[in-house]
Amino acid sequence: LMRERAEKIPDRGLLRFEEETVTYGAYNVGVNRYAHLLRRAGVVRGAAVAIMMENSPAFLMAEGAMAKLGTIGALINTNLRGAALAHVLQSSTARVVLADAPCWEALRELGPLEGFLVFADAAPGVLRGTPFRSLPESLAEASEDEPDIPDVKVSDVMMYIYTSGTTGYPKPTIIRHSRFTMGGHSLRIVLDLQRDDCSYAPTPLYHGYSNFVGFAPAFHNGTIASVMKRPG
Repeated sequence: LMRERAEKIPDRGLLRFEEETVTYGAYNVGVNRYAHLLRRAGVVRGAAVAIMMENSPAFLMAEGAMAKLGTIGALINTNLRGAALAHVLQSSTARVVLADAPCWEALRELGPLEGFLVFADAAPGVLRGTPFRSLPESLAEASEDEPDIPDVKVSDVMMYIYTSGTTGYPKPTIIRHSRFTMGGHSLRIVLDLQRDDCSYAPTPLYHGYSNFVGFAPAFHNGTIASVMKRPG
């Protein structure tokens, strides 16, 4: 569906973020860059990758790359710190982490992070002396070409969304491609989305609401979604 949208409506807006508009074509290019970065990092179909990012087009590009590769996006609550964050990372089974500028230092506070490869949105000079790699540099080196897509099925796991952790540490909820796809198709009908409608996503993308009720219907409808920065 991403490829089809990029070919048929490349210049139509998909995401609004602050003053920025990302088209379907630009979104697909960003997805491809993340996909090639992950392939080079050794991520294979069925493996999990942790995404610790605040709301942004980059978050949804990383999520899209997981879908294309048949990997699993573990969506990490950006408010987690210390033992809770360490527990969530371990329970995700991910060995590769994508972290944006506001979040990567929370990972550094955990110490050596043995066994993890972290791509952080920070300048190389800032990362000197840390085990992290520069996410912007790695993306710049990644190809924009369409990656080979495995035979991903609707029954395959697409992502983990974590509970709030009101009883112990947060626990992963399994979200399959079928749920994301059916949600996108059905809600665009229920919401009666029209050609010029904009879906507003005011809550964190690491929760299901903005992802499934805001982004998914807009994406499946070929319309636009507005993502709020650092939602409360």
